[in-house]
Amino acid sequence: MHKNGKMVLLGKIILVAIVAFIWLSFDSITGNVVKTPSDTDPYPSKDVKALTIATWNLQIFGVTKAANEELLQDYVSILDDFDIVFVQEIRDKSESAFQTLCARLPDYTCAVSARAGRSASKEQYGVLYRDVSLETGKSIKLIKLQDSTPDQQDRWERPPLAATFAVDGYVFTAYTIHIKPAAVQQELAALEALVPDKGNILILGDFNADCSYYNAQQEQEFDTWHWIIRDTADTTVAQSSCTYDRILLNDDALEEYGKKGIVTEGITEAHSDHYLVWIGLEPKEK
Repeated sequence: MHKNGKMVLLGKIILVAIVAFIWLSFDSITGNVVKTPSDTDPYPSKDVKALTIATWNLQIFGVTKAANEELLQDYVSILDDFDIVFVQEIRDKSESAFQTLCARLPDYTCAVSARAGRSASKEQYGVLYRDVSLETGKSIKLIKLQDSTPDQQDRWERPPLAATFAVDGYVFTAYTIHIKPAAVQQELAALEALVPDKGNILILGDFNADCSYYNAQQEQEFDTWHWIIRDTADTTVAQSSCTYDRILLNDDALEEYGKKGIVTEGITEAHSDHYLVWIGLEPKEK
């Protein structure tokens, strides 16, 4: 009886293990595939000269921060290391704060989106870009700026901004967005329906796509895209470890991928609650 009891117990353990393995591998009820993060980074950085593109949520960037000389100097010293920068969370009814920042970066041309938001609190996206790439020496031209605000279908709290650049013969389009924390899945799904998957396409910004807001390992949005900033990265200044800021590439843009990074040094809660995230592409004519 003792031997039979052990055999029964062993059989139950094996059965539970099999069921657990199947459940972890497939979620047939919801249709989701549960993706287990790998310890190996599928997108390692290479030591290459590249066009550098950054994204940074500046956290309520308005006249108060723009009037702080020390903060402005810090922002300038961080931003001027990159060829193209997209910033989120510009909150300024006067629309003067971003221009104040741009004035401190004379080597850059600046563009800004329309003010967006369903409440009295409105936000804008900002774009800063150099005429010549720091590392590659290639010319940079903004050839099209497409603002989704106003969005007649009301799909996003802050509709995306798309910027198409030509770097010599290489053309790519970057979409930036600040996704509403309470509607991450819905807004990501709407963004996926909007963005084409042909040509060189990047999507970058504050997705809020982690921690309690979103489980990127279980949901299906942009599953066929390349999430260059991995779920294990921490893009927040706070003690919590969350990968809110993301950079996605489609297959075409991945061919030019060279390197990536997260700037943490010198960034404190006075500057933002987010770190700056960036990517480097090796522009090639197509």
